[in-house]
Amino acid sequence: MASETQVIGPDPYGNERYKALYEEILADIGKLAAIDRSLIMLEPEIPFFAVSVRMKARPSAKKIGDVASTRMERDIVYVSISDEMYAPGTLTALWNVYGRDNVQQTDRLDITVVGAKRSADVDAIEVESTSHPVQDILGAIWRVLPEGIRNRRTFTTDDVITAIATEEIMRPEHIEKGRSLHESMVDGGVLNV
Repeated sequence: MASETQVIGPDPYGNERYKALYEEILADIGKLAAIDRSLIMLEPEIPFFAVSVRMKARPSAKKIGDVASTRMERDIVYVSISDEMYAPGTLTALWNVYGRDNVQQTDRLDITVVGAKRSADVDAIEVESTSHPVQDILGAIWRVLPEGIRNRRTFTTDDVITAIATEEIMRPEHIEKGRSLHESMVDGGVLNV
């Protein structure tokens, strides 16, 4: 099922533009498919902005074995990356474990590693932690919020991230509205704000 994005605001054209911008940013970072439902609340007259995202599931940590195939020949482990999005992270993780002198990128998606005892050891190296995709999604949310919005607050649970922002002082009613929106998304995305 495709991600559902709802925008609540005073301007129908602006709502559609915000939705398109938000979905484009998430698609650019490769996280749109990880999102079940999003709700964007625009109240420019206050100003108050909120974005709440319900992920399909809390992303799990990615290991090299999840994003690449490995094989050992003689004393060299050959790594063939199957998901290009993880190529930079795979190279960095291998450098951190085996050192730059022992890890060579032969082309964009192929890497050789000298010094590994088994290919299973390379497979077990973490490329992306569970918090990294959440940080990417939060970064996308920050990019959607209007520039100049200084006061921001974030609420997170296992599979829901909600960010609220205002230009002026963060008032108790803003925080309560953000918490209510967050709880609505935790309960399945039914808006009761």
